[in-house]
Amino acid sequence: MTDLILSAARSRATEIRRTKLKRFKLVFIQLGAGFQVLREPLLDALGGTRLNAAEFAATTDPIEPTGPVVLDNLEAFAYDGKAGGTTLGALRERVNALRDEDIDVCLVSRSPKIAFAPVAGSNLLADASWHCLPLLGPHECGEEAPQSASLLPTVGLGDQPDVKLLLRQTLSELGVNVLTELDFALFEAGHQAGFITEIEPDVAEALRGAGLARVVDGAVTFVAPGPFWMFRNAVADVIAATVGPQADLPAVAEGLWLIERTIRRVLRDAALAASDAKWRKNLFNESIAAKVLERARHDVNVTAISISDLRDPIEWLSLGELLEVVQSRRFNGLSWDELNWKHFAQDILPIRNRLSHMRLLKKGDRAKVGMWVNRVRTTLF
Repeated sequence: MTDLILSAARSRATEIRRTKLKRFKLVFIQLGAGFQVLREPLLDALGGTRLNAAEFAATTDPIEPTGPVVLDNLEAFAYDGKAGGTTLGALRERVNALRDEDIDVCLVSRSPKIAFAPVAGSNLLADASWHCLPLLGPHECGEEAPQSASLLPTVGLGDQPDVKLLLRQTLSELGVNVLTELDFALFEAGHQAGFITEIEPDVAEALRGAGLARVVDGAVTFVAPGPFWMFRNAVADVIAATVGPQADLPAVAEGLWLIERTIRRVLRDAALAASDAKWRKNLFNESIAAKVLERARHDVNVTAISISDLRDPIEWLSLGELLEVVQSRRFNGLSWDELNWKHFAQDILPIRNRLSHMRLLKKGDRAKVGMWVNRVRTTLF
């Protein structure tokens, strides 16, 4: 370990102890791949007692720290607030007990706050003051005019790492909420390096914590090792490599299921009330009827000759077709007016499409689906 590494780690540890911990008592530090070369010497320089966050939360054994308590590997709780047989809520209780004894606590995570799933009754991350580790200065990386890549400690002080790999590791640590924001900013909205001014503050905070952004003259500026296209490609690579289900997936899928099945059931009731035994025949215009019959015949109803032969033709409609039928002159939107259906389509169709094509859900998708579940249950008839 070089003197430059030790010096950089100790100066940052000193700032945390003398400024952040002294002032706020509970501090959150994002210490990911871009700062890996400083990780061990920095945590050693913080002094006090270093513990694994999940192991600390899982036990009630008392500790007698001689300085701040440093709780490492907090990112284990990010997915759903659970790790090692315990919860983020249990960790909060133990941390609060330390704070009651006037003991300073430092939470260390490879992932940013935004990567953590909301946990009912636990505001540990909100309680903690966020601390952004500074990038290297010219005197720290041994270059009079360092390139942007050299500002990251893992590049400037490390053994010439694979920059593409480092970007992928860093982006993986940031979590799906950041990835979906970057997906929109870079690929849907088409922003270039100035995208940093267009994203949500908590996403910009995550990028700053990862060493991919910094504040210059009061404005957040994007910083990345390598050219912008490399960063853009890394975002695409990490999104493609994200194959595990998101924590919000069960709630979103269940909500969409309830919403669509309810609309189909209400439409069926309305059709029966209007046409009784001939409800199937009178449901659709000729164009939709032909599509539905062909769809059903290619799946399970091979012997069906007409729409009337299907148990429930409504089940063979796409969501777009379903909305078209519901808002047709025959059904007049059921109990909702045109504005309600317009907002429904704006909110739900993009989420439904993301789920249908196995794309990543966005941060607000669960809340939107939950809102429409409640509205469908209480106002659609």
